[in-house]
Amino acid sequence: MDSLQQVFSVVSAVYTALLSIVRSVFLSSMTTRSIRDPASYTASEKKETLRGLHRQARRLDKKWSLSCKPDEYFLLNMIPILGDSMSTILAIKYLREIHRSFALPPEIENKFVKNVVIHAGGSIVPLVGWLFRRVFGVNMRNYRILEKYVMSVDSDSRESIEADSVTGLIN
Repeated sequence: MDSLQQVFSVVSAVYTALLSIVRSVFLSSMTTRSIRDPASYTASEKKETLRGLHRQARRLDKKWSLSCKPDEYFLLNMIPILGDSMSTILAIKYLREIHRSFALPPEIENKFVKNVVIHAGGSIVPLVGWLFRRVFGVNMRNYRILEKYVMSVDSDSRESIEADSVTGLIN
């Protein structure tokens, strides 16, 4: 029982260290932060911004998972440390893109960072890591968190004013 607690404490310490490292890299590299709150976007602006982020997340997750056709990404995935670190670096770059698009609360950003840390830890084991990257899909997972939050925030009042004026003209 004591050895199990020791293992758990070591794993917990490593996870906390990885989380703080990724968080510091994520925040220190953020030179341009969006000052626009999701509430200041209209519904069409939200959808357009989210559409581009969705396309990018899908492309990144598809490229960095084990695919059937051999290409440069497939070959980089075959190199144990290089493929893992490249996919993690690209996941952090994707977070930077999200960070430039929306001003988000720290709770949401912490969820993003935790997903990247889980991705980095899970994909480091050679054969298991390839399957883990395929199943876990860190960028799409972060996109779904972003989409859920952004769409739950009410849009700016100017959109509702425009909608009221249009319905007023119809009635």
